[in-house]
Amino acid sequence: MATRKLSERQQRALEAVSAASAVGMGISAYARANGLDMRWLHDAVNGLRKRGLLPATSRPRPRRSKPAFVAVNVVSARPAISASPRGGLVCRLIHGSGLVVECGEWPPAAWLARLMSDRRDASA
Repeated sequence: MATRKLSERQQRALEAVSAASAVGMGISAYARANGLDMRWLHDAVNGLRKRGLLPATSRPRPRRSKPAFVAVNVVSARPAISASPRGGLVCRLIHGSGLVVECGEWPPAAWLARLMSDRRDASA
């Protein structure tokens, strides 16, 4: 690689990329660890990539997988929850997956156990 035609800034960026690779770090982590300005370094690296002096990406980024589709059966268009004697919600359950269940009365314990288990369908 001919470094004579590179500016001082580009040469320093190329050295930083080489040093990061030598210690097995990403560019951002290397910049943080060595007190380098990340914006400057990324801009310089992008310029080197555009000139073809560095590969397009140093490592492939993992693809984000879409969450699995969960089928929902709607039994009635009207809410099946009767109002509690106190006139409001008795409990609100927030599952780790983001599911929120609001109840007007205390649900059966067996149903709650199935809902909070790893099974996909609590209606069974």
